[in-house]
Amino acid sequence: MTELELRDLRKTYRARGRAPVDAVLGLDLGLRSGELLGLLGPSGCGKSTTLRMIAGLETVSGGDILVGGASVAGRPARHRNIGVAFENYALYPPLTVRENLAFGLRARRRAARGDVDRKVAEIAARVDLTAVLDARPAGLSSGQKQRVSLARALVREPDVLLLDEPLSHLDAAQRDTTRRELKRIQRELGHTTILVTHDQEEALSLADRIAVMRDGVIEQLGTPYEIYDSPATVFVADFVGEPAINLLPATTVPDGRARLSAEARLPLPVPLPPGREIVVGIRPEDLRLTGEGGMSARVLAHEPLLEAGVATLTLDGVTDPVVVLTGPEVRLAHDDLVRVSADVRLTHVFDAETGVSLR
Repeated sequence: MTELELRDLRKTYRARGRAPVDAVLGLDLGLRSGELLGLLGPSGCGKSTTLRMIAGLETVSGGDILVGGASVAGRPARHRNIGVAFENYALYPPLTVRENLAFGLRARRRAARGDVDRKVAEIAARVDLTAVLDARPAGLSSGQKQRVSLARALVREPDVLLLDEPLSHLDAAQRDTTRRELKRIQRELGHTTILVTHDQEEALSLADRIAVMRDGVIEQLGTPYEIYDSPATVFVADFVGEPAINLLPATTVPDGRARLSAEARLPLPVPLPPGREIVVGIRPEDLRLTGEGGMSARVLAHEPLLEAGVATLTLDGVTDPVVVLTGPEVRLAHDDLVRVSADVRLTHVFDAETGVSLR
């Protein structure tokens, strides 16, 4: 069942004396019941505006929003059963954690006091807040504040849960722990959820599907594996992946390979006519250092990171450096000469003009 559907959703900001700004340009998207969708993209791509329109915090310029098959685009936020966990937590400092969690339920007057207390206790236990129910936000860690924000959205038993950059203010250790907790809670409770983030690791690890946004449109929609292994455009390939994918301008030649320079050529996974301008994409883990064969390269730098290494190389005649992941046993020094080859099955090819994948 489709729980949340966006139909040609659009948002244009207008100000007197200024040209209109199109923030969202006709999104079509459907979420199944219980699905977690990641809206991933750089700042200014329209992902937070989309979330705010779904929540009722922004008016809709065009299109429709359906929850459970019914349009909510014209309803005020208080009449949409949608929970939101904000990036800045938005907690009430004078209130205890218990009072923060109960505030929305009591304001809506939809539950008796005993029911409110029971719901607060249940959700606090699920997100490990029972021990701090009587504390105030100022005495909580960032991770605890984030859990309070999440619990406050969950306690109302929403039809749709919206998470706006939920982990952005946490340090690395807290982010890892909270991410695992967030995934567990979402799976246990089964809420249809949209996660807005610019962090690819969050999206790849949490989401069932990812919509990569750029300039108000969805550049690609798919599972994390589809987004990573089969990027539809140069933008998606470059945005998802750490270390970033190597993107190398090239020209196809009659022998079916890509000419990166007079000295460096790569086999291609698809047949293309000679003379076509393309961009070859190879992820660092799909390049291999070889004792012989492959392309000649010189080491610019090598970072041994214990579990793996990151080598930055220059290929003969190629201006742009390439990054290669190496095994933990590899030791390289600046200016060493090496040879490198690519797995043709994992090589991506994009049109140089449109940026669209040719695979």
